Amino acid sequence: MVKIVKRLLLWLTGALAALIAVYSLRYLFQGADAVDALAETDAFFNSLSGQMGSFWTEFAAHQKPLYHQHEFTLVGHIAGASIALLVGMVQFVPYVRDNMPLLHRASGYLYTFTAVLGLGLGAYVSAALPMEGGPKAIVANILGGCLGIAFIVIAFFRIRQGQYEKHGQWMLRSYAILMAILTVYLLVTLFAAMGMDSMLGLTLAHMVCFPINLAIAEMIIRTSPQSFRAGAQPAQTGAKLGVAAI
Repeated sequence: MVKIVKRLLLWLTGALAALIAVYSLRYLFQGADAVDALAETDAFFNSLSGQMGSFWTEFAAHQKPLYHQHEFTLVGHIAGASIALLVGMVQFVPYVRDNMPLLHRASGYLYTFTAVLGLGLGAYVSAALPMEGGPKAIVANILGGCLGIAFIVIAFFRIRQGQYEKHGQWMLRSYAILMAILTVYLLVTLFAAMGMDSMLGLTLAHMVCFPINLAIAEMIIRTSPQSFRAGAQPAQTGAKLGVAAI
């Protein structure tokens, strides 16, 4: 029963992350104007909180000029992070790790490039815009971006050293940083349902999303170490053939 619940939660989380990633890719086609879509969420949050507000409408109006000023960087950040979220899911599919080393390696390279792009530009635009939520949210996002990139770098060196289990664990930690976008959405929704002020809820969500996600990642690493061992031996065999997964 526990395994079934865990599997359902995993699939639900993956589906929500994929949905958010695909929805966020609208910036590739609409550019900075895509921020206008955020205003549509006001009605949803108003119904949750029972209080009338126009936070996201005002957010879109305020941020739109800033988004246009940094449009290339912003689109690169959102597109990179969104693609990394989608591609990263392939990295953790046991069948792919065990039986399709070329796909695992190719998706790993693509994940590394897009994740570093998304995280790096995200840290930059957090300060350059500056983002809503105040200094605490800005600092949290910059630290999160730097941590995510650091985890990817560590994962790269682990695989070069043949430490396949450690490689997978550090990749999971980097993916947990990327998944913060999902956690932010969920927390903001929760806080709205609690009747919390929108700006306070946004700030608090950005401050706690990374610790929450990293705590979950560590729990997975410590309680399911076999999931990382499963792909180690095939990856090692692939390394001897020159097709080691990243």
